[in-house]
Amino acid sequence: MLDRDEDMAITGTRHPFFCKYKVGFKKDGKVMAMKMSMYSNGGNSLDLSCSVMERAIFSADNAYNIPNVDITGYPCRTNIPSNTAFRGFGGPQGMMFCENIFDQIADKLAMDQLKVRKIIYLYATSDIGESIHV
Repeated sequence: MLDRDEDMAITGTRHPFFCKYKVGFKKDGKVMAMKMSMYSNGGNSLDLSCSVMERAIFSADNAYNIPNVDITGYPCRTNIPSNTAFRGFGGPQGMMFCENIFDQIADKLAMDQLKVRKIIYLYATSDIGESIHV
């Protein structure tokens, strides 16, 4: 049986992710387009890396309806122990990037972060779009 430190050194964990993105948004905070490239550290074998990446891609726009989205995922092979699926299975990583992007939009526009999310959500769920006021 392995000691705890040995077990931690050789057992796979949750996939670390890295994301590059470009986002197009209006002055009122409405997000019009988002392009993301996500990279996951799969470790020395694929294991469930492709499935984890698929789930991250499917979750990357979170609960929002962004009109133009282009998401590409790259499971990367590295020289560490193989990473595997954990609770969430890639979903939390994808959603975290989206929410972080909205925080940065709010900072850029000097708006409240919650207000930006409301605008994005209301535009996405409305048929009348431009006439919504928050």
